[in-house]
Amino acid sequence: MITTRRYLIASSLARLIRKERGGNRLTEGHFPNQADRSSFVVIDGDKGSLVLVTTGNGFPVEERTDVPRTHAEALLDVTPGKVDYVRSTLSIGAREVRIDRFVTPGPLDLISVDFEKEDDSRDFRPLPWFGPEVTGEAGYQNRAIALEGLPPSLDVPLSNAALNTLLDTLEGRLGANRTYAPQKGARDAGEPEPRRAQAQPAERPAQRQPAPPEKAEASPAENDAADDDQDGLNLNIEDNVIRELARSLRPQRR
Repeated sequence: MITTRRYLIASSLARLIRKERGGNRLTEGHFPNQADRSSFVVIDGDKGSLVLVTTGNGFPVEERTDVPRTHAEALLDVTPGKVDYVRSTLSIGAREVRIDRFVTPGPLDLISVDFEKEDDSRDFRPLPWFGPEVTGEAGYQNRAIALEGLPPSLDVPLSNAALNTLLDTLEGRLGANRTYAPQKGARDAGEPEPRRAQAQPAERPAQRQPAPPEKAEASPAENDAADDDQDGLNLNIEDNVIRELARSLRPQRR
């Protein structure tokens, strides 16, 4: 026996899944309830199916018969309740989940997960991007939605952890039944590491030109010697000038 658990999902996350994985539109037409059975017709692309659900040993048993699409459309016209939804599929490890976006009778996003064993259903731990579970709420079954309309809307919280783990699931980095428990101060799963700023080379200070060596202050004795040398040089110049002048004035011999 297959057990199905259902969860709500934030509409923004459901849109992200449809964008990444695409979707297939289905239409269901449900006939009125009967005491021991129920029936509905499904159109999935070019295929049509007539589904009969009976209760055996307290559990529903489903029998599905393929019919031509034209026959399915004729049956659909006489059903009192209809639903249209776009279905996307996503794998969590080896398990497949279905995400249905209802268009008719109105917007609603649901996750469905099937289990062949009751123990697997009990042990399943939903990921952070799963919303509140509505498995036990009859109003969230397709038949009830088709015949009675949409159930009361519930607020589906959206968090950074939900978005990050969904991105991990889409990228195949998250296995089935993996829990999400980030450590304090750790990054969320799938969150890219902060970009490290590249170290810029430190600006090299302008090199100083070495200052010319300061001239040592001369001692008094050296100053006096320098003055004497300068005086001697001046005297020599004056003597030379006088000699040249005297030579030019000297009368020339004949």
